[in-house]
Amino acid sequence: MSKHIPRKRRWTRVNAKEHRSAFGVVQYRAGAWEGTVIYQIRTGETAPWQAETAPAGRFKRPRNAMISVEDKAREIGRRYGEHVNIALAD
Repeated sequence: MSKHIPRKRRWTRVNAKEHRSAFGVVQYRAGAWEGTVIYQIRTGETAPWQAETAPAGRFKRPRNAMISVEDKAREIGRRYGEHVNIALAD
């Protein structure tokens, strides 16, 4: 079993309106916090990786958007298996 990693270590505050992680970004836009998952996907074994994004929703608090991004990243990872790369380095 892996050890719990606190949210403050998983997410980095870029400025007052943006938080980043290895798998997504949370930004304050138009009066709400919007979460976006950033990942790469490929359709076949020899196909090149294609960068894609998936919206994770709009929320009142950044914490809720962060949790939604983590859940959406987990969902995408389970759906596509080894054909997706979610943990991207900035």
